[in-house]
Amino acid sequence: MRKQRAVSFMLVSALVAGCAAHRPPAPTEWRSPTTADGRAIATDDEVGAIIANIWYAPFHALFICPASAIMAGLVMTITMGQSYEAASELMHGGCSEPWIVRPADIRQAVP
Repeated sequence: MRKQRAVSFMLVSALVAGCAAHRPPAPTEWRSPTTADGRAIATDDEVGAIIANIWYAPFHALFICPASAIMAGLVMTITMGQSYEAASELMHGGCSEPWIVRPADIRQAVP
């Protein structure tokens, strides 16, 4: 019994010490690379954002938002207005997100 308490105490103290010593990583300063004359070079994130916007914004405007509006209308019709929250969430999810992809959105690390 005494051995079990000692091991438990050591494990809990190691856990507490590890959590107390944990700090979030320091933010890194990111600068866009430049040429010798000071002009900015397009990074792969900027190029990726431009290409994504060519497809994402029109697809979002022509298909995603209208489809969510139709689904919200069907939910309201089928439930005779009783599921307003669900219909509202459908409209909010399909039509109110960011419509433009920025380089910072691509640059963010995937968890």
